[in-house]
Amino acid sequence: MKRLTLLLFVLALTGMYSIASEHPGNKEILGEWKYEVPSAPYGYNAGNLVFEEQEGALKGFVKLEGNNKIDLQDLTYEEGVLKCGLYVDYNYVSLKINVDGEEMKGVVNTPEGAMPITAKKVK
Repeated sequence: MKRLTLLLFVLALTGMYSIASEHPGNKEILGEWKYEVPSAPYGYNAGNLVFEEQEGALKGFVKLEGNNKIDLQDLTYEEGVLKCGLYVDYNYVSLKINVDGEEMKGVVNTPEGAMPITAKKVK
């Protein structure tokens, strides 16, 4: 069950592109962030979150081992709070993360319950 939750988390992060309205504050999160979700199943418990701005829209994905990617959906970033989701094994997993400089801390909400997530900027 933990693997299903973690898979859902990863898929939500990288599964589909999401568009957020153009916002100058997006620059704070652009780039690559190494994340950890210690309670998630192996394979989903660590990876990279990648955020880009394309044509003024914020987009992102999760990069897992073996260069597997899952696009993020419903991606928004306002007032230091990042919200997004992804599908993992047909289950929607949502994230709410507070951004403080080059660190992120938040919660991944899965069908199996909430899991803490942390991330640090690498690029």
